[in-house]
Parts: sequence; C-alpha cells; structure tokens
Amino acid sequence: MAFLVADCRRCGSRKIQFVVIGVSRSAELRDTHHGINDGFYYDVQCACVECKNSTLFKVRQPLDKGNLGNFDWRNAQFSLKDVATILGPITPADIAIEAPPEFLPADIEQAFNEGSKCLAIGCFNASATMYRLCLDFATKGMLPPEGEEPNSRIRRSLGFRIEWLLNNGRLPESLRDLAECVKDDGNDGAHEGILDEKSALDLRDFSFILLERIYTEVERIAAAKRRREERHK
Repeated sequence: MAFLVADCRRCGSRKIQFVVIGVSRSAELRDTHHGINDGFYYDVQCACVECKNSTLFKVRQPLDKGNLGNFDWRNAQFSLKDVATILGPITPADIAIEAPPEFLPADIEQAFNEGSKCLAIGCFNASATMYRLCLDFATKGMLPPEGEEPNSRIRRSLGFRIEWLLNNGRLPESLRDLAECVKDDGNDGAHEGILDEKSALDLRDFSFILLERIYTEVERIAAAKRRREERHK
C-alpha cells in the first residue's frame, strides 16, 4: 500500500501513518520560465490508521517524478513523499479562496494564497499582512541597485516605495488610485491590528492587479512570442 506519515487533524494523532485511497488532479504546475506545464497539483484522499477517518491532502508532483493519476493504488508500495511534495491537508479555507494570478514566483504565490485563506475565514489583519508581503516581495525587485535612488527610507517602506515606483514610471499611473490602500508604514493600521474587511479586500484587489501586470501579462506576451516564432520557423 502507498502511505503518508503526517499529523491527523481528525483524531489528533501526531506523525501517524495514513493509507492512500486515491487521487484526483486539481491544477497544472507551471514552469514560469518556459511557460509550459511542468507537472500537476493533486488532491489525495488518505485514511488515518488510528481513527480510520479520511483527510484530503494537497500535493505537488513535477513531471519527472511520474504521474499520480496512473498509479494502481491497490498494489502501490511506496511513501507518497518519495514521489511528490506534500503541501498539507485541505481545509474549508482552501476551497473558498480564489485562484492567484498566473506565473507568480513560488514565494509570492504562497503569500497570496495564505492571504486569501485568511480572508475567507474572516482573519482580516492576517490577510492584509500577507497581501502586503506579496507587494513587498514584488516591488523590492523593481528598484534600482543599492547605492542608487531611492534612499533607504523609501526602500524600507512599502507605501513610500510604491509611491516612488509610480512617480518614476516603473508602475502604471492607472494603479495610483488603487494604491491608496497602501499607506506609509505605521499609518494604515497594519501594525496596530485594526484593519477591517474593506481594507483587506482593497489590498487583495490591488495585489491581484499589480501582480498580474508584473508577472502574468509579461509571461503571456512572452509565451505568445514563442508560439509565433515556432509557427514561422
């Protein structure tokens, strides 16, 4: 039998063995550098050997590790961790969240998804913090090298940094109104824990659009150019 060792949220057992019952493919794993499919995400149904209750786990498997959808689970004899990366059990928050923009770097996608999960269950301050983290990761990479403008005060502050990027044409002017949801650090409630649902939703919308502009649109254009070059070879 195929198995997985993890904590059971149903009975509280720690590092208990689960038996793999079956899988279903949920999404593609994209290679952001080449714009191609590089594997899949799967939902894996597992049964705890202690309490016999089942849990769904989200896993990620690159193409070079095989295809979980092709296994005969009745005769499989291996640890699931040997052929896939276990991302954790699926919760109601995972089901409720919207998909992030395409072609995001892994750290930014993870932060965006965590922000969306927090938003789905009403943890607005935590949600806003994770969306700000997305913006922090994305905008730091848009600045000139250290030693050039802007100064260190602007580099450290997310709000000042976004304003500098807008003023210097590194972000589209059309985003300026939406960027009002990100004030200078310490002036938008992020550190005081007083952000409400509207603030979290504003940060989500701005994060989604900015990330689409920086990553998704760029990669879609690059993919279209690659397809054109292939057609004209």
